[in-house]
Amino acid sequence: MSTGQLRDLLEAAAGEPPHRVTVAAVRRRAARRRMLEYVSAAAAAVLLAGAGIAVAARATGPAPASSPRIPAGVPRYYVQQAFRAAPPPTTVVRSRATGAVTATVRCPWGSAQPATGEIAPASHQTFFMICQTVTRKGAGSVVTGSRIYRFRLTGSGKIGGYSLVPGGTLARLSAGNLAAAADGTELAVTTLPAGTAPNSPAAASIIVISTRTGARAVWHGTPAVPGKMSFSTGDLSLTADGHELVYLATPRCIRGGCKPTGNGEEVRALSPAAQGGQLSSSRLVARQSALVPLSSGYLDGAIVSPNGSSVQVLVMNSPGQGPTTVSVVKVSAATGRPLRVLYRVTTGNGFSFQFFSSDPSGRYLILDTGPTSGTTNGWIDHGRLVTLTPAAGGNVFYETW
Repeated sequence: MSTGQLRDLLEAAAGEPPHRVTVAAVRRRAARRRMLEYVSAAAAAVLLAGAGIAVAARATGPAPASSPRIPAGVPRYYVQQAFRAAPPPTTVVRSRATGAVTATVRCPWGSAQPATGEIAPASHQTFFMICQTVTRKGAGSVVTGSRIYRFRLTGSGKIGGYSLVPGGTLARLSAGNLAAAADGTELAVTTLPAGTAPNSPAAASIIVISTRTGARAVWHGTPAVPGKMSFSTGDLSLTADGHELVYLATPRCIRGGCKPTGNGEEVRALSPAAQGGQLSSSRLVARQSALVPLSSGYLDGAIVSPNGSSVQVLVMNSPGQGPTTVSVVKVSAATGRPLRVLYRVTTGNGFSFQFFSSDPSGRYLILDTGPTSGTTNGWIDHGRLVTLTPAAGGNVFYETW
């Protein structure tokens, strides 16, 4: 077992060391703790669900949105965060063709650092990132504030400069789960009060920000009150024009008189995204029970297509008998039924998973997954994984383009 695998198993059992408490850290821990070794019966206890979500009120969705013009072809550059001796990970821009580092991403806000895993792409090689300030608290650190910045790459992969997004100053908030519309006009971000502990009962909210005006709309979560349905707010994505917001969540009752849906994890949608309201009003798009048995699998990611007609869902399946599989499945947003498998890998008696992301066109998906002996990071091309150079595997924490 490698050092990274041992770290993942320890996180699954006891949580991350208290070095950086953020919404992003909670989500990434929940994803990375999925690295399981199914060679013993005790490993079955490692599968953990997220926080849960209220049942939607609407049964059908809006017509697919029209997409703004998105450049065709595989992106030339991608942003990568990789592990190093001490947090945070190194954040760099790399050439897809050669793997060469063309720029280093830094926060222009004092001593702030890019939040781990929270860089969202828009068209024309434009990126948005969360920068966070932290302060010491006991043996660890907590977030004291967050800001969202925009940067764009030049034709040679250099960073042309940073600009603070209007409405992107999130004072006294810990921010994560950043998503951008392909046209760059809207952002969605999950927030918690600064200093919130990972196991806090505080309900996360999603803020939708207009990057043109700075106007904000808030989708409020349901507090973890006995008898209520609680829910997570993971893996945000927006349609190309920002009209619809999609997120991954799991219904879960908080002690008392509510009834789970029985769907397992769910992909849900909110529209219009810039309206705000209650997360409990979200529309059901896809359910775990239609994609993988509840007893042996779960969903670990969801990305809406630019026009909102489909969702690309990351499906894990670890049956008691037979090998583990990791699949990317295209699902109809109108019916919730699977349309086709975009990629599938068999990983034997266990697997490790790091991240799942997409370029603004929705055509070029980046995935880092594989057996427990080592993962491969690359992009999906007609059912195969094209390895990104250099093939950093499990050393990579996050990539997007």
